[in-house]
Amino acid sequence: MSLLSGLTTYDDVTLVLLSGLILTVTAGIVSRSEPLAHPLVLGQQSEPSKVRRPTESAIYRNYGVGMYMPLPTRPKRDVLTISNLLQGDMKGERILFGTKITNAEIQTQISALGSGLVHKLNLAPRDSSVLLLLQDNFECFLTVLALSSYSVTPIAINHLQLLNPVLSVHPPSAIIVQSSFLHALLEQLADEKEDGLHLIVVGEIDALAESHARRTGIILTRWADLLESASETVNLETADLPTANDVFMISYYGDEAGQPKAVQLTHQNMTAAVVSGRGLFAISSPISTNDRILSSFSLNTPFGMAVALQALWEGASFTIKPNVGLFKSESTKEEDSIISVVASVKPTLLFITPSELLTLSNQVLTTAKGSFLYTLAWKRKMGALLEGSISRTTPWDRVVFDDARIRWSLADLKGVVTAGEPSDPSTQAISSIAMSVPIARAHIHPLSASPILASHPLDLQRHFPSTSGSRVSKDPLHVGPPAPSVEVKLVGVSESDIEAGNDPRGEASSSIDDTELH
Repeated sequence: MSLLSGLTTYDDVTLVLLSGLILTVTAGIVSRSEPLAHPLVLGQQSEPSKVRRPTESAIYRNYGVGMYMPLPTRPKRDVLTISNLLQGDMKGERILFGTKITNAEIQTQISALGSGLVHKLNLAPRDSSVLLLLQDNFECFLTVLALSSYSVTPIAINHLQLLNPVLSVHPPSAIIVQSSFLHALLEQLADEKEDGLHLIVVGEIDALAESHARRTGIILTRWADLLESASETVNLETADLPTANDVFMISYYGDEAGQPKAVQLTHQNMTAAVVSGRGLFAISSPISTNDRILSSFSLNTPFGMAVALQALWEGASFTIKPNVGLFKSESTKEEDSIISVVASVKPTLLFITPSELLTLSNQVLTTAKGSFLYTLAWKRKMGALLEGSISRTTPWDRVVFDDARIRWSLADLKGVVTAGEPSDPSTQAISSIAMSVPIARAHIHPLSASPILASHPLDLQRHFPSTSGSRVSKDPLHVGPPAPSVEVKLVGVSESDIEAGNDPRGEASSSIDDTELH
């Protein structure tokens, strides 16, 4: 009994030490970060076909879709064309390109502008095409929606150097042009002797332009006049109504050698891109009507148009960063910078390039370094990242990082998508800690409105140096599996590498024909 009594005897110091030990262990367990994405979700993200052609890889699909299931092509069963993306049951206002507007008002303007264009230009559904030489603004977006709703094909180019080749090989029924480019276009059309061509001008038409047009026989009309003068809606025949497989837009782009290439994008291509776009954000924070989306991708590109259409479908506000479209220049104006645009928009969702994300992240971290707790906060946040977790609600965020995000108008941010450039692994920790929101990386191509490949927004694997101090890989960050609405295969792969069990290396194919598989 004396031995047992001695073992159970304790004083105040022993009690304090034991309590401290219990609290330390409990705090460590409670504060430990859990991965936000289960390892099984990130383990196998793509599924290859069981057959392939020589010198080609297998066809890869998103694992969530499955190999033998049809690809998802629309966000809702009754969405067949772009017109269906405008949901009539959404009554609230949102801001599109700085214009406060409701869905009902958008539909009214689409009908008015479409009727005006068809009447004035004598456009024929399914036969006519209209070349767009516009800035990334509300007028451009509304024009595309109006033309497509009347089965007239918009033509977009992503660089002015493509204008001459396009006019030669694909002469349009009419051209809609920004007033700032009108004089240059009139000079070019005078050389081409385009007598009787209709030019619809967004903006004002000065006397010099009117005089030039009269001499060359070109007909000038203000875009605003067409929108305001439409007296009756044109009712299309049933056979002329757009269908899912009709061409929505023709997009011209320059290849690596500068030669013009074109892709025809159907309504189904665009609605499928909306489906893929939804997968770029965490399930816990989907796009909603309360979101403000800022994009750095022009409406003259398929991906940029798809982002705008996704905002249209979700009822979100949307704008595009200045100086990224057809008339972009080597501008150093402060108002054109990503920092300035973010300050004015205060976005909740960003579609930007990796370099723009790094610029914003550096601003946040530079401000946060003013806190004497910054070094400790960085270490704690990095520890969570290594465990696959990111959060804006930690004590370190509240004390160190929140004020910096407010300073740079990023307090409401809840998701980021980067595309257009390779992502440098050395910047991953910087961006993840500064933003502390899901970041998806997408690989885009002018042939597709949907991302070709897209990483899981909560995939934080392999991107950070290990505790042993090994260096981060110099290879770009991976961009994940195929998007849900896309199939991908590589061409030009080495047979010997595949037979040796190595991963295939090659170029993404621009077309897949399942009938050619063996």
